[in-house]
Amino acid sequence: MTARPHDAFAACQPGLEPLVQDELKALGVVGTPRRGGVEFRGDTSAIMRAAYRLGCASHVLLRVAEFRCRALGELERKARDVPWGDWLLSDVALAVRATSSRSRVYHTKAIAERVGDAIRATIGDVLPAAADDSTEPVAQLAVRFRNDVCTVSLDATTTPLHRRGYRLAGAKAPLREDLAHALARLALAVGPCAVLDPFCGSGTIPIEAAGLLRGLAPGRLREPPLAHLALFDADSWEAARATASPTADSDLQIAASDRDRGAVDAARQNAERAGVADAIDFTVGAFAAHDWLAGDGAPTDAAIATNPPFGRRIGKRDLVNLYQTIGHRLLRHPGWRIALLAEDIRLARRTGLPLDVAFTTKHGGLSVSALAGTVPTGSVPTEKGPTDTVPAP
Repeated sequence: MTARPHDAFAACQPGLEPLVQDELKALGVVGTPRRGGVEFRGDTSAIMRAAYRLGCASHVLLRVAEFRCRALGELERKARDVPWGDWLLSDVALAVRATSSRSRVYHTKAIAERVGDAIRATIGDVLPAAADDSTEPVAQLAVRFRNDVCTVSLDATTTPLHRRGYRLAGAKAPLREDLAHALARLALAVGPCAVLDPFCGSGTIPIEAAGLLRGLAPGRLREPPLAHLALFDADSWEAARATASPTADSDLQIAASDRDRGAVDAARQNAERAGVADAIDFTVGAFAAHDWLAGDGAPTDAAIATNPPFGRRIGKRDLVNLYQTIGHRLLRHPGWRIALLAEDIRLARRTGLPLDVAFTTKHGGLSVSALAGTVPTGSVPTEKGPTDTVPAP
């Protein structure tokens, strides 16, 4: 059973598909990008590796069945042909979620009921999903109709992959862990180096960067993948976990700061839970006041990975001054890598830095872009630039 390959789909935020494909490739898995994720095929060990190691994905979905269907009776009949005993455990609660688009079968509640009836007819009664605040594992079954084709999928984990389990202390407008991981990957794309996030908030970006630099699995704080399904195999899990041995480099510095002391305190707590607090130097202060940017203690080889203010709570004029200050400070460090998230690309251009759009995605209901580049040589500003007198948030 464990050696049989399965079709799977690594779902992600829009725009992150190429990054997920690269992550799968690093795990020895060939993937094909599709809208909203990457299709791949692998045995149980490969599925576990993906669900354990992917940092930019939100779900790993196992394809249980796919068939054409135009009526509810046909749905129940074909669903009874699925070998549910190979997938589900009788002592684990089951939640069935249905969606439909451009299909003759469109009543989502009826779809879920018919599939549930087919499962009970095949393997007997199943436990209903518990309340939302329950800590008991729940097998998540997704039934999707699109153009009269029914696709049935099971989630390889009981919680989304971007919920790492360390961010219990929050700050304003926290960045999703998968987006933070993507930014950290962009900052480290050229190679391992020191990393600074001068707008760290709850610390998600530096924590994800520390995990990358130490070779830690993003899923290290979650229950093992597939543990809630009949597919789980202890030997395959040990093999998957063996690929994630830490490779710490004590010479690499990670720094994080924010002018909000409460946010920095929360970031420290999150880093403790993530097991990387010893790798990150947290400080309280404004952007331009950080030692790496205001003093002589900056490392030669470094990267900025950050999520600056978008301007939803402060004026655009102040933001122009802030972004000009960001550019003026960073131009003193030729060769540094930059990766930042921006809602307004034109505003990000006010840094004067050579930034290219790496991907565009959604964050908090907003369309945002990740921009990346390298500080050019020969562009060192004067000792006192026109924006240095502006207080930086």
